[in-house]
Formats: sequence, C-alpha cells, structure tokens
Amino acid sequence: MPRKDTLDHLTRLYQASDDPWDHRTSAYEAGKYAATLSALGPGPFLEALEIGCGNGTFAGQLAPRCTRLTVMDCIPAAIGSARRALAPLAQVTVIEGAAPQDLPRLRPDLVVLSEVLYFLTPDEIAELGRWLRDHATGPVIAVNWTGPTDEPLDGASAVALLASSLGPGATDLHDGFRIDRFDPSG
Repeated sequence: MPRKDTLDHLTRLYQASDDPWDHRTSAYEAGKYAATLSALGPGPFLEALEIGCGNGTFAGQLAPRCTRLTVMDCIPAAIGSARRALAPLAQVTVIEGAAPQDLPRLRPDLVVLSEVLYFLTPDEIAELGRWLRDHATGPVIAVNWTGPTDEPLDGASAVALLASSLGPGATDLHDGFRIDRFDPSG
C-alpha cells in the first residue's frame, strides 16, 4: 500500500476532482492509452486485472477486449468514479483495495499496472512480483512515467524491481512514458 503521505496526497487530489490528471481529456493520456492497448494486443482476455484503475477511464477502453475485467484502486473517491464510469459494462468488477495485500483470487491472463508501481515500496513490488509469478497466466503490462515522480522510486527504478521478480521484459519508450511487457507464464 502506498505510504501514508502518498495516500493522503492522492486522496486530496481525488477529493478536488474526479479526474485529477485529465485522463478523459488529455491528448497525452489518450496517446498513452492507445500505446498501452497496442502493447497488450487485441485479446480476447478471459480474466484481466488492472491494478490502480483511478477513475476507470482506461478500463473503459480495455473492457471490450475482456470477457471479465477486475479493476482495483485504494483511493475511495477514485473507486466511486470508476464504479460510476464502468457501471454499464457488465463484464467489469470494481474493487477497493491496495496491491499487493488486497489482490483478488484470480489467475489473470492479463495484468495492467499503469503508473502505479512507483507508489509502492521495494518490498511491496517484490511481493507483487511473487504474486504475478504465481498467478498471472499471460502478459503483465507496466506503464510508467519517465519523469520525476515526487516518490522515493521513479518509473525506471520501480520497473527494474519488478523485473527482478519477473525476469527481463520488453521495453517500448515513448515521449514521457515507457511500457514494459513481461510474460511471467513463459
């Protein structure tokens, strides 16, 4: 679970706006979502998991490729926004919880970690990596901002920690973000 100061900061952001990073309207976010969808492939995915779903904007684009999609976040206001946004999509389940301790009992054939890893501690990333190794049956897609994060870890450090658990991934660099694809199931 993110540190208390990080949780407090994220909570304040979502109390001020249900879209604090302009996920619905930003050209940067639209480009990042398109690149992420391209990296994961067309599907279909039987049991996908998005950790750190925020207000559900990306999940709404991912859902058509999924038979079942579970999304989670640890910020109550973000979960409320995601539930409202994703309510029309019967295949989507929205849960409140933090990775790695609240991960659901799933064997996902796709896991998306978009701009969430650097909010975790190194020990939490290691525990998440173990969970992914034991449960993921398909690709793990990690999307990380490449600039400063105001967190102890930046995107490159966080993904390197995940790679120490999952093995090397394939990295695709973009303007302002990177997408790393891991295939822990072989």
